[in-house]
Amino acid sequence: MREHSGSLDDFPLHGGAPEVLGGRESPGWLEPSASPVEIAAPLPARCTAAAADIASIVLIGAIAILGARAATGSGPRLAGVAWAIGFLVYLSLFATVPPLLLFGKTIGMALAEISALPEVPGSRLSPAAALRRWLGTLGTVATGGILLLWTARSPEAPTPADRLSGHPLTLD
Repeated sequence: MREHSGSLDDFPLHGGAPEVLGGRESPGWLEPSASPVEIAAPLPARCTAAAADIASIVLIGAIAILGARAATGSGPRLAGVAWAIGFLVYLSLFATVPPLLLFGKTIGMALAEISALPEVPGSRLSPAAALRRWLGTLGTVATGGILLLWTARSPEAPTPADRLSGHPLTLD
């Protein structure tokens, strides 16, 4: 089997001779590699994913607050701000856990081209692992990113979400 080098020469319309596998022709890049090398997601990609996820959650929360203001005709009171923060945390749960369960990545992770590494290739994260990843991310955001100081020392060091879930993020 031919290694995928990422050049245009490997594109199937190039006209090169495809490999013959099992009596049929198949381009080499179509077959999965025998031993994929997983590359840990760098901290900037993780921060990009987190920023995109936070932005989407805040946007949805702002739409809800503006809708409540339009419906009631008044702005939120101090007690309403506490409820809004609780709503944003609740919203973050649903913006994180179901996408991790279904796709292995959130919207921000998809934009940053990273994903959570499952225990078995081709499988999905367990609900407990997805929930623990959300809790680790929530703890990191709640501390203003201070928990990432241990990760900043080494690009290979796991983040709190990696440690809690047991599933590090890797490049796609």
